[in-house]
Amino acid sequence: MTTFTVRLNSEAEAKLSALLEEGGRSRNAVIHDAIDLAWQHHRLEQVRIESAALLHDEEDRAEIGAARSAMGAGDAW
Repeated sequence: MTTFTVRLNSEAEAKLSALLEEGGRSRNAVIHDAIDLAWQHHRLEQVRIESAALLHDEEDRAEIGAARSAMGAGDAW
């Protein structure tokens, strides 16, 4: 387990206070959730970038076309 100290500017401090007051949760829980959300955002951005690259990958598109032809165009995807 890691322990660390964070310096918050006044805006972040106000947001944290609101989360603690309105959510009835501990600082620890709020920080854990923030880290989880940041991780999810990071992963979604990676998937978006990879998806965009595949959209323009001619080799991948050719494979999809071949699979659609082999299965019948209406049966694939």
